[in-house]
Amino acid sequence: MRKKDSSHACLRQAFKGRDIEQKHGDVPIRIFRMIYGSGFAPAFSASHGLRHTLAILDRPSLDKLLADEKCGVLDAKVALAVAQETQRELLTH
Repeated sequence: MRKKDSSHACLRQAFKGRDIEQKHGDVPIRIFRMIYGSGFAPAFSASHGLRHTLAILDRPSLDKLLADEKCGVLDAKVALAVAQETQRELLTH
């Protein structure tokens, strides 16, 4: 891959990252771990919001977010996981 191609790929990912941050920045990492498993953003606390971790997110975790955003399924996955967490909290109280 030429250097120019590489820089364009980084620019596209940064743009998508801003889209994801705007839509899901306040969502805690624990929600994404419900979606992608315990290995998502392993360096961060489950209570951290995505906004605070997105810029330094590990590559495998970022790739999962970008792939789901590209396919148009990220919003639905996040909504479902948030609903499941809310339901679980209601049942435990």
